[in-house]
Amino acid sequence: MGGTMEPLRLASTEEIKQLIENYQENIPEHVQFVLILQNILRINTTIPEHIREELSHRVQKTIYIPTGGNFNQSATFVAISREEDLYIMAHSLESPPYELCNAIRTTKYIKWNLKPVFVIGGAKELQTEIRHKAFEFKLKVHTSDFINYWIPPNEASKLEVVVPNEVQLKPLEKMHGKQINDWWPYRYKTSQSYIESAIQYNGSLGLFDKVSGNLVACVFKNDLDGIAHLYTVPHCSNRGYGSTLVKAMTHLIAHDHKQHVQTFISSNNEKSIRIFEKLGFLPVNNIQWLVMD
Repeated sequence: MGGTMEPLRLASTEEIKQLIENYQENIPEHVQFVLILQNILRINTTIPEHIREELSHRVQKTIYIPTGGNFNQSATFVAISREEDLYIMAHSLESPPYELCNAIRTTKYIKWNLKPVFVIGGAKELQTEIRHKAFEFKLKVHTSDFINYWIPPNEASKLEVVVPNEVQLKPLEKMHGKQINDWWPYRYKTSQSYIESAIQYNGSLGLFDKVSGNLVACVFKNDLDGIAHLYTVPHCSNRGYGSTLVKAMTHLIAHDHKQHVQTFISSNNEKSIRIFEKLGFLPVNNIQWLVMD
């Protein structure tokens, strides 16, 4: 980078809390970024360092903010996970996000050779900047578009959980990580570690057959603190298990965790969209996943 000044610096705990406050003023539109920041703050402040070192690299994220600029007004941040499972969340309230684009262009903290995955909002300028940098490193970018769904707190509190008689609802355990990873069609080299860490520290639920004791459906909060990885084994589909787990997870997040509840769904996933919309979830924004190859 020659003599170029590093555009990012480590955010303090108080600055992360200020970011959360800034983004909370834009709920529900920016609810996903409130929850991303809350997830990182919780992991970094409530889990002892020696335990964090054993967690998936995907959930071990560091938040950076601009070295200069108007921090309170732009609320620009870049969250970067560790090298083994490199995920980068980035957003800014500045429009267009010139400050954020400059940071992506010149920062030394992004290891492009490790083929990071970006999770960003819908700003075209930011997508363009990421694609330019990927081209420099001879990387292809595959974009997946998702819709963010949010449920108003008063609606979340009305959901009643009725568990079908043949199954038992209870939290997942770390040992279920391998099975869930085997079910997941998007699994990758270190995804089991990610799933195990999410089960242990983010919140998770499963439905277990009362006769066999087998896990037949699952859900947990991902590293964006959103409802994710909703799955029912094929031979148990169409029994309402997915809806049951969404209701139970919504209650857990809203009542026990005292958080907003959101999920993100591919626009092509009509079955999941039907489940969440029927329960009162509303589309509030779009989010893009940019995967390097």
